[in-house]
Amino acid sequence: MDNELRITFYGDFTFGENYQARYDYFEKINSLRQNGYDYLFQKVEHFFKNSDYNIVNLESPITNSLKSSLEYKKACIHWCDLEVAPKIMKKYNIHAASLGNNHGYDYGELGLKQSLEALDKVQIKHFGAAMNEKSAKEPLVEHFDYNGKPLNLYVFGGYKYREDYKTEFNFYAQGETKGGVNLLMPEKVCDDIKKIKNEDSNAFIVMFPHYGFDLQKTVQMQKEMSRAFIDSGADIVIGHGPHMINQIEYYNNKSIIYSLGNFIFNADFRGRMTPYNLVASLVFKDDIQKPAIELYPVHMNTNSKTPQTRPIEKQEIDEVI
Repeated sequence: MDNELRITFYGDFTFGENYQARYDYFEKINSLRQNGYDYLFQKVEHFFKNSDYNIVNLESPITNSLKSSLEYKKACIHWCDLEVAPKIMKKYNIHAASLGNNHGYDYGELGLKQSLEALDKVQIKHFGAAMNEKSAKEPLVEHFDYNGKPLNLYVFGGYKYREDYKTEFNFYAQGETKGGVNLLMPEKVCDDIKKIKNEDSNAFIVMFPHYGFDLQKTVQMQKEMSRAFIDSGADIVIGHGPHMINQIEYYNNKSIIYSLGNFIFNADFRGRMTPYNLVASLVFKDDIQKPAIELYPVHMNTNSKTPQTRPIEKQEIDEVI
């Protein structure tokens, strides 16, 4: 609608080239070869078309590197096609991508550098990982003017602390020369949140953390982190990481969505969780500090090597709730 501004957030997102290559080798099944990349968006394209600004959690480096230093160390190493992936993202109206997750540095500094350059080439903004610590911690910043009112959107991305990711995988950005993902912890970001709120009366701050544990419900760590973000001035927390919906909480008059789950994730989860996930839209109308929060349940088959995301059907509503 002309009198509203719609900003939409999507959960875990990957074209799954690494998974499909493995299925292709062992089982002669490859959804990207058989159906094409557009198949993944076929039934959810309207979300991107109907939103003014779309932000995804991109769970794969965009790279043509053939070698990762994490092979035989890390269970799953992601990559997506250097030429095709960014063009498809641009085609479907994706404006920004968080790289601050447990796959953003799977191919080291080369993979990260290629990712940043590939997204820059198609004018998709990125945040949550960079070639030095200062840049990695910087939020996505977008300035909107709707109905004559300014809105400055800040979105912080990053990945929780894990000892193996720090000491064994060397995953986090450090200092002026070490690239990697942003280590997103309250003690590292809360002062930044307070500073923005003190200096910018038109700021709306979204925390977009990658945290929790795969295929598990909300844990105390997520609650402590998210509440600290809210207490520091963040306006909403929209989490991702567990590959499934987590708890939704209303805390100090602010919303915390602990996990949206998957959005497009082209891999077989062997039915280990429910197929239901969420898309979250912030709809700004009159008060920039109080947008409507619209949640849209979507279905992605969790027991298929060729999964396709779609809106839920009426008879599935009770299963989601």
